[in-house]
Amino acid sequence: MIERKLEWIDYKYEDIGMWLVIFSVFFYLSSLLLITPMLLKTQSGEQVQKPNQALFFSTSFLAIILHCFSLTDLFTQLISGQNFTVTAIGSLISLIIAFLSTSAMLLRIKTLWFLLPIIYSFAIMNVILATLLPSHFLYHLSKNIALFIHVGLSLFTYSVCFIAALYSIQIFWIDRSLKNKKLPFSPIIPPLMLVERHFFRLMLTGELLLTIVLISGSFHLAKDFAPQDIQKAVFSFLAWCVFGIALIGHWKLYWRGKRIVIYAILGTTLLTIAYFGSRLMLEI
Repeated sequence: MIERKLEWIDYKYEDIGMWLVIFSVFFYLSSLLLITPMLLKTQSGEQVQKPNQALFFSTSFLAIILHCFSLTDLFTQLISGQNFTVTAIGSLISLIIAFLSTSAMLLRIKTLWFLLPIIYSFAIMNVILATLLPSHFLYHLSKNIALFIHVGLSLFTYSVCFIAALYSIQIFWIDRSLKNKKLPFSPIIPPLMLVERHFFRLMLTGELLLTIVLISGSFHLAKDFAPQDIQKAVFSFLAWCVFGIALIGHWKLYWRGKRIVIYAILGTTLLTIAYFGSRLMLEI
C-alpha cells in the first residue's frame, strides 16, 4: 500500500515537472514571437516599433521561472551530493544565460535584442533535451561547500563567456553590414562601438572569473585527482590563454573585428570541450 502511494506521488511529481517544461517552452516561444518579427523587419530596412516591453518581460521571466522550477531535481542532487547529467547541466547553463540576458535588457542594455532569439532557442532546446533524453550519471559532487561553489562559479563563468561569444558574432554582423553599406537605419540596431564596449567588458569579466575558477579547481584537483579533471583543466587553461591574448591584443595592439571574433569563439569552444567533453567521453 505504501509502495503504491509512493509510486503515485512519483508519477504526480513527474507529471508536474512535464507541465513545467511545457509551459516554460510556451513562454519562451511567446517571447520569441514578440521580438522576431521586429528583428526581421529591421534587417529588411522597414520601419519598426519596439514590442510591448511589459508583455515581453512578463513572458520571458515566466519562462525562466518555470525553467528554474523544472530543474528542482538537479538542485536537489547538487545540494545532496548526488550525480547529475550533461543534459541537466546544459539546461542549467541555458537558464543562467537566459536570466542574465533578460535581466540586462530590463536594465536597458539595448545591445542584446539580436542575441535573444539565439539565447531563448538554446534554452528551449536544452530544457526539452533535459526532460526527454535523460542520460547516464556522469559526475559526482561530494558534500563539500567549497566544491559546490566551484561548480556554481564554473557554470556562471561559462555563461558569461558564451554571451561574450554571441556578442562577438553581433559585432561581426554589424561591422560587415557597415562595410557593405547594407545596414538599415533603425533605433533597434545598437552602435558598433557600444556593442564592442559591452563585449570587451564581458570578456574581461569572463577572464577574471575563469582565473578564479582555475585557481580553485587546482586545489580540488590536487586533493581529489580524477583523469577527466585533467582534460577539463587543460582545456580551461587554453581558453584562459586565448581570452587573455585577445584582451592584451585589444589593449596593446588595438585588435578589433574579425580577429577578436575568432578568439572569442575559439575560447568559448575550448571551454565547451572542457566542461562537456570529459562527460561525453565517459558516456560513450
